Amino acid sequence: MEPAGALRRKWEARVDSANRLALIRCSRRGGTILLVIMLLAAVAAIVGAAVYFRSGPSDQDSVSASTADIVPADFGSFEILTLATGELESKERIELRNQLDKVATIVEIIPEGTFVQAGDVLIRLNADAIKDSIDSEELALVEATNELAAARASLEIQISENESKLRKAELAVEIAQLALEQWKAEDKLQIEKLQLDIDQAQRQVDRWSKKYEKNLELIKQKFISQDQFDQEEIAKINADAELTRAQRNLEVYTKFTRQREAKQKQSDLDEARAELERVKQENQINITSRQANVTNRERMVQRREQRLAELRQQYDYCTVVAPSPGLVVYGSTVQSDNWRNSSEGPFQVGRSVGPNDLLIVLPDTSQMVAKVKVHESLAGRIRPGQRAEVKVDAVGNRVFTGQVESVGVMAETGGWRDPNRREYSVRITLDPDQQTDELKPSMRCEAHIRLGTVEDVVHVPVQAVFMDGPVTYVYVPRGGKFARLPVQLGRRSDTRAEIVAGLEAGQPVLVRAPEPGEVISEPWDESQLASAGYILDEQGNPTLPMMNRSRRPGMPGAAPAMQPGRASPGTRRGPQRSQG
Repeated sequence: MEPAGALRRKWEARVDSANRLALIRCSRRGGTILLVIMLLAAVAAIVGAAVYFRSGPSDQDSVSASTADIVPADFGSFEILTLATGELESKERIELRNQLDKVATIVEIIPEGTFVQAGDVLIRLNADAIKDSIDSEELALVEATNELAAARASLEIQISENESKLRKAELAVEIAQLALEQWKAEDKLQIEKLQLDIDQAQRQVDRWSKKYEKNLELIKQKFISQDQFDQEEIAKINADAELTRAQRNLEVYTKFTRQREAKQKQSDLDEARAELERVKQENQINITSRQANVTNRERMVQRREQRLAELRQQYDYCTVVAPSPGLVVYGSTVQSDNWRNSSEGPFQVGRSVGPNDLLIVLPDTSQMVAKVKVHESLAGRIRPGQRAEVKVDAVGNRVFTGQVESVGVMAETGGWRDPNRREYSVRITLDPDQQTDELKPSMRCEAHIRLGTVEDVVHVPVQAVFMDGPVTYVYVPRGGKFARLPVQLGRRSDTRAEIVAGLEAGQPVLVRAPEPGEVISEPWDESQLASAGYILDEQGNPTLPMMNRSRRPGMPGAAPAMQPGRASPGTRRGPQRSQG
């Protein structure tokens, strides 16, 4: 406890500073009357403080406070900063994952932290099962290749047989066609011959008929003998019979023989043509079947070759080599928050890894990035290009400058430990003109991101700000205790809060939660509420006008979401301070 004289001198010095600030502000406004009033108020404050520090607390309710807990409200500028924690990672890095399609066991692994060159073996996985599969697949490929060769030979034989059958069928059609044409020519000759026979027979009949008529006259006159007459009559009868026979021959040929032979020849031609079509169809079926067999065998060979190539590639994947120089970092270290990595520990010989598991990371440590997480209420205020300071504990709490590179698009949850937490990842690129050789990935860090600058305002430490319902207030000394003074907040950072109304520069405020018995229990002063911009609703409770509610802390357009708690003056719990 300092002597009363020392406390009084400190208090008078602070009030004197407040007087000078008030003079400056009053000179700007040109308010002479206001200046006189503030000077009188300052003198009264000095006298009251002197009396207070001389007399000290007079009863059990008066509690003395350390001067370190009471600070005057400042007038000036401050930066709006937000604190975020995370870890370092390289801006550019090469991730080597397990490209096997099955779970494999580590049989060899390079020590973590080793600096390797391109081509160095980093990790080997058990490849015995893959090697056995390769041997089996090679035998299957040989068998499939032989079957393909047999199928191709069978196709060639089928093609030759098809050509032979087709030639025979086409020849049969040609022969039948020629036979039909030949018959048509012979038919014409036959009709002409039969018609000629009829003509000749008709002439004989005509000749013998005339002669028979003459012989009738001659026989009557006894110019010819009866025997001659009979012979010539027989010749006439024979001529008539020959004519009848010739006519019947023509009739039989045209009605029966000609039609039968025409149909037979046409049928032979049609049958030959049908056989040709059957041969073509059979050839097509046979060739299609043989070609399908060849295609299936080719696909089988291709499948075997592809499978063998995949197995050989999988075999190569069992050996992971460095594509470029870099520092070896295990995937289990990078993904240490994974439940499996946290339970099984770092990679080692004998541990199993699944498909696409991160095995090795080769970071480029020449350019580092701080990956930090901020609360979702702050994510909307962080923009790429904002400056930041990053402190790394592992290198002696050195501070590095940088700027925001990007803000995550989707919020991340706190996992099963804190499912209600929502945070956004922010990447901060460290400036390249700094000595970052000692920095390594996964080092813990904390970053102060500069959201903006507040200039020429009254501001107090955030520890001095409390809330009771809709009313934000601070504690000011009065009569050896502390009284609530309503204020209206503006912008704030993690350390400072802007006072828009209700508090003047230089006024002392308490920067901690008051102890029991330190608080003056009294209702709100309406004039103080009005001075801070509050109004009374229909029930007489203080509230902010609708136009000012958009500036409440934690709402869009206001300060970061640091909701103050409710205060209960005079109770043991004490007031609750706004949380950053």
